[in-house]
Amino acid sequence: MTKNSNVIETQNLNKSLAASHDGSNKSSSTETLQILDQINLKITQGESVAITGSSGSGKTTLLGLLAGLDVPSSGEVILLDKKLSSLDEDQRAALRLGKVGFVFQSFHLMDNLTALENVMLPLELDGKLKLKNNDIRQRAKDALSQVGLEQRTNHLPTQLSGGEQQRVALARAFVSNPTVLFADEPTGNLDSNTGDEIVALLFKMQQHNNTTLVLVTHDDELAEKCQTHYRIENSKIEIVRAADSVNKSDSKEKVEKEIVSRTEVSVS
Repeated sequence: MTKNSNVIETQNLNKSLAASHDGSNKSSSTETLQILDQINLKITQGESVAITGSSGSGKTTLLGLLAGLDVPSSGEVILLDKKLSSLDEDQRAALRLGKVGFVFQSFHLMDNLTALENVMLPLELDGKLKLKNNDIRQRAKDALSQVGLEQRTNHLPTQLSGGEQQRVALARAFVSNPTVLFADEPTGNLDSNTGDEIVALLFKMQQHNNTTLVLVTHDDELAEKCQTHYRIENSKIEIVRAADSVNKSDSKEKVEKEIVSRTEVSVS
């Protein structure tokens, strides 16, 4: 995939639900709740994109549609040159494997696995890699070292702080060198200082790997760190700032300065 090719594109994307007047979803209802209306996006390789909106605006719904975790009512999502409407659930999962990473607000780590084992998991599931177990362990160790957790490899999630758990989640998301990373409120469960560290680390790794980042957040300050900023309001999407309206090298330099100021975050 070329530097400026689209890795994600939507065409007249719609999502609606049948809803009753009491707020419950019922297929027999004649009233329709329009969540997303005629969404058209193009996101290029290596671009960082923020999607903001008030609670319930549909931003997380949109992320799920872009990632193929949900299906639209109408319209099309093209992810990594594949029309998702032509793929079933298993085929969409196969498309994501090794090419799409996720970071969630609630970390989604496996409680019975160590930090190292959590990071190894995507590599173990990707049969196309044909990696030996020693190679998988080493790649996972390297990923944990990149997020400053080389001393915490054998700890369970319950033995880690919230910030450390999110660092493990970042290592797990990037260990496969994904083309696209979807992040849903990645700092939502963290205090301000820890959240700032995670954000700096996220953008450093995204830029280092030239990963396309799609970030859902309610935080406009965080959204301003992305090259492109969209806002969802009344089911519609509007552009707040386009990538070509900012100097990308200046944006990158600003983020890198933040990283340098946080000497406790170690990224190779």
